[in-house]
Amino acid sequence: MLRTTLSDHRSMLMGALTSNHDLDIDRAFAAHAGLARILTRWDDLTAQQQRAVMETVEYVVNSDDDEPDLTSPDGFADDLARVRALQAALGQG
Repeated sequence: MLRTTLSDHRSMLMGALTSNHDLDIDRAFAAHAGLARILTRWDDLTAQQQRAVMETVEYVVNSDDDEPDLTSPDGFADDLARVRALQAALGQG
């Protein structure tokens, strides 16, 4: 389910990129790549860690979070910071 959510989000971003050339796509894809690496270890994570992963995915795909993703040239800076914090908490940083 989380992989599908991220895939759908990537597709939406690619569509948004056609009308917004200032979209923070590099950080968006970096956040996605970090989450993809985390998801490869899903079965090794505790229930608490899995909840943290789900919350981070939810944050990344929510366009209207602390920094609006689709309207700010730095829109995915906060998302990438969340993913990096999660990686560090999981010992992947």
